[in-house]
Amino acid sequence: MELSVPMMIYAYWAFAFLVGIIFFKKDILAFNREFDSRRITLLAVSLIVVAINAWVYNHSTTDGGRALDPLTVLVFTIGNGIAETFMFYAMFRIGNALAGRFTQNSWALFITGFIFFILYSGLIHGLFWINILPQHVIQTSPYKPFFMPIQLLIAGSWALSFFWYRDIRSVIFLHALVDLTMVCNVRFSLFN
Repeated sequence: MELSVPMMIYAYWAFAFLVGIIFFKKDILAFNREFDSRRITLLAVSLIVVAINAWVYNHSTTDGGRALDPLTVLVFTIGNGIAETFMFYAMFRIGNALAGRFTQNSWALFITGFIFFILYSGLIHGLFWINILPQHVIQTSPYKPFFMPIQLLIAGSWALSFFWYRDIRSVIFLHALVDLTMVCNVRFSLFN
């Protein structure tokens, strides 16, 4: 029996929520209240990059004439913002742990975690999302070449937020903003 697209998304989220509870229970329940200038700058830069991403996404995608489904906007923005952040950070922690077997150099730990984060992000988007979402990329858009560099900036800022501050909550919010942009531009439904 083949799963519908919404069921595939819900199954992915269910697995991701389980991963989040296993890997990040402490981070979910305890918030790092340290807001030094580095963290404030990182959050400000992250918001700017997310805003630039929204602009690029608006100018390089199409809704294909599909109607906006407000319930999908709400559910997808929150559900995927939480679930996928858990998965990204789980991969980051796995990379971190593997590197930690060989070194305690903080840059080596970060870079290895970041590579795992990026590899997972590329795989989940390339093998899952692109295959189940309706066609939405405007291949001829002059802004399309900016998409991947912006995604790398997003991933870098989110990885630093977690590496330096174990900040999962702010990144869930930022990821939800990215997902809000995506679902409002692509316009698909989780309920049809």
